Amino acid sequence: MRYVKYSLLFSILICLVSCTTDEITEEDLIGGEWIATAGYKDGKPEGESYCSNSVSYGLEFKDEETVYSKAYGSDFYYELEGKKGERAIYLEGIVYRNFYIEKISEDEIGLIGNGLLEGENCYLERQ
Repeated sequence: MRYVKYSLLFSILICLVSCTTDEITEEDLIGGEWIATAGYKDGKPEGESYCSNSVSYGLEFKDEETVYSKAYGSDFYYELEGKKGERAIYLEGIVYRNFYIEKISEDEIGLIGNGLLEGENCYLERQ
């Protein structure tokens, strides 16, 4: 009987751990200014940042759909959504931008260019 109790407890623990996610949300992005400080490859900051100026000069997420681009001095519309099992961010404004986005920590994200932006990548830190 004791074996059954421990097996059940272990099964519940495994389920809880596997069900948690580090999927980034709009709330994770709001607050502070995000500045590109490096490139981003294989889940780690590496080399020089290679993102468009609209992103690399700094972004400030104001609410769940508005982001301010320091480079252009104007607001963009943005949206987060799942795509092919990955999270993507779409930035609309002067030019449409499409990146896969990965949450590294509370104050670090990685952007990986998608579509026409393939090859662009940058690591951003919240200031």
